[in-house]
Order: sequence, then structure tokens, then C-alpha cells
Amino acid sequence: MDLTGKKLLILGGNAPSIDIVEAARKLGVYTIVTDWYDTKRSPAKLVADEYWNEEIFKPELIAQLIKEHHVDGVLTGFTDSYLLQYHRICELAGLPCYATKEVFETTMDKAKFKQLCRDNGVPVIPEFDLATFDPGIINEKNKVIIKPVDNSGSRGVILCERPEDFKHCLEFALSFSEKKQVVIEKYMELDSISASYTIQDGVVSLSTLNDRYVHKSKDAGSVTCAGIYPSKYYDSYMEKMNDKMVKMYQVAGLKNGVLAVQFFTDGEEYYVMEMGHRLSGGQHYTYSMQENGISALDCLIHFAVTGRMADYSVAEKDNAKFEHTYCHLFILGKQAKIAKFEGLDYISNIPEVIHLIQMKNVGDMIGADGTSAQKVISLHLKLKNRDDLSRIMKDIQREIHFYDEDGNDLMLELMK
Repeated sequence: MDLTGKKLLILGGNAPSIDIVEAARKLGVYTIVTDWYDTKRSPAKLVADEYWNEEIFKPELIAQLIKEHHVDGVLTGFTDSYLLQYHRICELAGLPCYATKEVFETTMDKAKFKQLCRDNGVPVIPEFDLATFDPGIINEKNKVIIKPVDNSGSRGVILCERPEDFKHCLEFALSFSEKKQVVIEKYMELDSISASYTIQDGVVSLSTLNDRYVHKSKDAGSVTCAGIYPSKYYDSYMEKMNDKMVKMYQVAGLKNGVLAVQFFTDGEEYYVMEMGHRLSGGQHYTYSMQENGISALDCLIHFAVTGRMADYSVAEKDNAKFEHTYCHLFILGKQAKIAKFEGLDYISNIPEVIHLIQMKNVGDMIGADGTSAQKVISLHLKLKNRDDLSRIMKDIQREIHFYDEDGNDLMLELMK
């Protein structure tokens, strides 16, 4: 279907949302970005055809503007906190939304999602009940992670290694939860993988599977620093987990959209960590487009303005066992204000770099260690093989730098 001239409203204009704007414009769609931030914090506004400075958390106002401006569809990208507002705005404006309120409430809440997994025989990380939990069991070999049930991007996640630290860790996690609820889980020292699925009219297909590498902070959780596609666990995952995940999401009533799930694994056992019923920060559609000519982002745009994910079968095109190797590399920084960058032109001209997103600019604060707010640059790489990655990372580590006002280099070491 020709989408030329359709109008799309994008909720949120952070740096990754530039992808949504650019993908929509390639499809001939007129783009509008809205949030309450200025263009420095909301750079997608600068590349859109139009932008509004209206607050997403005023759905009645947004719905009225949609009608006045004859907008054909609404989409949000990479932020959990916008999903219920997205649903409400679509509901008020009479426009397609890829999930119901009930589905979003289940997939966004860590406790509800874990119960969904248990109900469908999908293994989850061992969990402790706060009401009966004895901090005395915590020791070097039995650490716990405490997470707010209703936050994302590793915000509020904290590792507790000693019984005497439990009260502090609990208070820290609770401070990030609007519901004032936490999940206490066993700290897992296994490999991590991520799976992304695309849903079309109730058919759930695996789009990508990647090995996930994390930067672990001293006491406040971890943040993805790299993803490599396809996962070395692809065959094992297909044998042990894929059918279970597909069935669970069909039982849960997912009809359209995208989702991403993270697991811990040793190749034999799998434990679901968490999920997002939205575009993920891994921007997996970059690789599926390169490999299979299909983009879940394009499908979401198509759904927003037509009510259908695509005019073809997504499942027939999806194939997560890529022939090429891809890497999503995040350059992380220390918590400070950025005063200067060096080497951006160099890395943007590396042949293997197929996409670059500068997530922080001069004057921006790098966020806390162990959270997604410490991501400064996002690089998508297409490689001949995994061995080629170490050479490219050495070049990047040597050439790219960013400094604070005192000249201190804020760049962390790349994935080891």
C-alpha cells in the first residue's frame, strides 16, 4: 500500500526516535514529533516535517490536535512510560493501537510478566517474596538483584551482596517505583541473550536473536554495551525456547506489534529476565533489514497509518539465523557533563559502520553508571565474521574520545 501523504504523530523525540522519523519519511509519510522537551533533548523534532511542544501525558489535548491536523496514525518508540499514553491517545482519537491496555499493563509490569511466564511453563529467574525474605541468606555466592516492578533502562536496579546492605538497596529500588513495589531475584552469573519478535494478526515470528554483552557497575545493575547477531545459542534456543515463547504470547492475546525479551542462559537452561512490548534500544530492525529485507519499524509505521502491519506475510520473511555477523556497539561514558568530542568523523567513515546515532551531545550529562543513560554513541556494524570485531573496536577505542570541562576523558573501555 502506498503511504505517501499519510500523517504520523511520533510520541517522544529522543535521539533513537530519529530512526522512526527517517524510516517514515522514506515511506512517504509526513512526520510530526511531540513532547515537552526542547530540541536539544528532543533532536528528532529537528528532522521531522513538523513538531509540537505538547505534553504526551495530556492525552485529551493530543487527541484533539490529532483531529484538527488530520493525523492518520500515532506511534511511540523506545520508552515504556509512554505506552499507556500511546494507547489512550489512540483510543481517544479512534486510531490503530497495536496492543490493548490490559496487554501493555501485563508486559510492562515485571511481576505480572513473570507470572505470565510461570503460567505458560516459561522458566524465570528464581525470585524471593519481600514479605518473607531473610537478608541473612545473602553472601558472596548468593547475591540478589532488587528491581522496581515498573521501570526500565536499568533505572532503580541494584545488586545486593551483603545482608547489612539490604535495607539501603531496598530503599534505592523503591525510590524508582511509582507503585512502591519491587522484585527480588537471584543474581545470575550466566550469559545473556536477547530475542526480538514481530507479531502480525496473531502470528508471532522470531526476527532476531543476539548475544548480549553488559557493562556491570559496582552496585547499581548493568547496561547493554554490545549485541552480536546471530546468537551462538541460536540452535539451542530454537529447540528449547522458541515454541514456548510463541505460544505464551499468543495465549496472552498479542495481535500485532513488536517485542523484545532478554534471557540468561548457559545453552542448556534459559531464564527470562525481562521484556519490552515496543521497539528496543537494540534497534534490531537495522539488521533484519540488511539481512532479510524486512524492518519491524516499517511494519509499525504501516500499522499506525493503516491498521495492518504489512501487505505481506512477515513470518515468511523473518529468519533470525543470519548469514552475516552484525554488532550493535554502545560507547559508554562516566557520569559527567560533556564539553568536547573527538573522532566522530573518523568512526562514521569506517566501512563496517552502517549506522551511527549520537545519543549525547556537548553540554549533555552522562547518566549514572549501570543505566541506559550512560550510553553516548550507538554504532551498528556489519562484519565479515566475529574475529573482525576486535580490530574495529581497537580503531574506535583509539580514535573516539569525549571530555569534561577539565579535560578528563569520559569514555569507558569498549566491550571486552
